[in-house]
Amino acid sequence: MNEHRQLTKEEFTCIAPALEKYGIQNPFSVSRFIDTKLDKLYDVYLLDRGEKSILKKTSPAEKDMGIYACYFDGHHFAVPKILDSFSVGKNHFVQMEFADGSDARGCSEAEGARIGKALADIQSYYLTTGGRTEKSESYFKKQIGKQIETIRPHYPEYSAVFDFVEQRFFEAPQTLIHDDYLPINVLLNADNLWIIDWEYADILPYFLDLGRFAFVYDMDNRFFISQASAESFLKRYYHQMKTNPEFCVREKEFRLDISISAFCQYLLFVACSLNTTDANPSVQIPESIDKIYLEKIMQHIRDNSGQCLH
Repeated sequence: MNEHRQLTKEEFTCIAPALEKYGIQNPFSVSRFIDTKLDKLYDVYLLDRGEKSILKKTSPAEKDMGIYACYFDGHHFAVPKILDSFSVGKNHFVQMEFADGSDARGCSEAEGARIGKALADIQSYYLTTGGRTEKSESYFKKQIGKQIETIRPHYPEYSAVFDFVEQRFFEAPQTLIHDDYLPINVLLNADNLWIIDWEYADILPYFLDLGRFAFVYDMDNRFFISQASAESFLKRYYHQMKTNPEFCVREKEFRLDISISAFCQYLLFVACSLNTTDANPSVQIPESIDKIYLEKIMQHIRDNSGQCLH
């Protein structure tokens, strides 16, 4: 999200009350962020008054300020600093330091390793045990369980997989997850790296961010990063997490968690496909990448028959 363009007259008028706080009356001192690859316009603005900063339009209900105050203040994690927060009428704004970098789509292997370390630095610090907390129960039910129950009747041969995914979700270590950890939410340059947009963050199973960063693709089914960069990201993440003696996840188990994480990312797509009127359930999973992760989990269950499912 490093592309930005000049504001239209209407856009400038819309946020002019907020800009008055900074004494900005010249529309050429402000630009709006846009993602031309995804054709998406953001309520995020670059203020250039000699020293650059970011102004993000949110709602008071969004969790940016609470997340930063609870988890990032006083630490040197790879996140931009919040400079100010204020409301103008019904609109809420957050001013943040300017992260001068390109997003991580198409990142190199070396950059993938840097990104893995940055995430692990945060998640290692907030690592805790697994379990059925109120938050994890609610998240699983809404984000994963609902989709599993939609696709389960169509694929009875994978019933053990669906049960195992639920079991592992609640027994895996938990930590602070970003929950939208896409390459577009990581900005980096030669010297620095920032993880942005933490409004969905919460304490949940550690692996949820991994598949989203490494294996999610765009609308044209192109991966945001290469397989080599994804592997570099995952290896560096695991190496960094293992420096925490509380991270008692063996490498084989970690690889299984990656498959679970990746499959969880695709559940919504599969469920949506099955709900369309022209869906053909018999070819949905076998003809898609989703089956790769289903089969990896299934093979683990076969290799450990009677030991994994309780």
